[in-house]
Amino acid sequence: MSTEEEKKIIFVCTGNTCRSPMAEAVFRYELKRLGKTGVSVSSAGTLAGRSAGMNPHSLEVLSENGFYVWNFSSTQLTSEMILTAHAIVCMTNEQRDVVSYMRYKLLSDQEDAENNVYAFSDFAGYEIPDPYGQGIESYRKTFSALLEGMPKIVEGLFPEEKKAEAQPIEEKPETEKEKKPRKPRGTPRKRKTGTGTKKKTTKKKKPTTKKKTTAQKKSAPKKKGE
Repeated sequence: MSTEEEKKIIFVCTGNTCRSPMAEAVFRYELKRLGKTGVSVSSAGTLAGRSAGMNPHSLEVLSENGFYVWNFSSTQLTSEMILTAHAIVCMTNEQRDVVSYMRYKLLSDQEDAENNVYAFSDFAGYEIPDPYGQGIESYRKTFSALLEGMPKIVEGLFPEEKKAEAQPIEEKPETEKEKKPRKPRGTPRKRKTGTGTKKKTTKKKKPTTKKKTTAQKKSAPKKKGE
């Protein structure tokens, strides 16, 4: 595995002239777009010829989309590349199986060696078929497939780059000071019982009798028989 300072990512196809060079260019662009540093990108082939140039159709399609590559030479995948790579991404499942077996033989004495060989389909859900020998439209389709799936490759290889999902904001309980004063409720009305209205009760006034004074008693005529 590569060091923490520089993580090597290698894209692999068969001849390293069509698909993997385009994947290398697109992946480098994606890293630059995300501002990801500390990563080196290259490509290789399981059956690559010595110093072969990139396929003219691949160069043309890259140029159409603003990707310019100079002095490219195909590279054969080596044991050293396999052992020092942080991750190897193959264009097809079959290529992944071939490279995984190569790595298994190199690390047969290390039972706890982590897997670092993947297929494009492991992340994007589809393979990248070989456009070699076909017209330029096939190369354009290959480029579009690489461009569409590359963000998933970055996310799969560097999961720490994925933005954390926004957490819901918890509402704080109101303190005594924060609580708004509530308006006082009105006095409840008394419910009327029955259907009729209440009769007013009038208190009978008791007749008031004034006490007679002694003078009045003397002046008052006496009744007969007194």
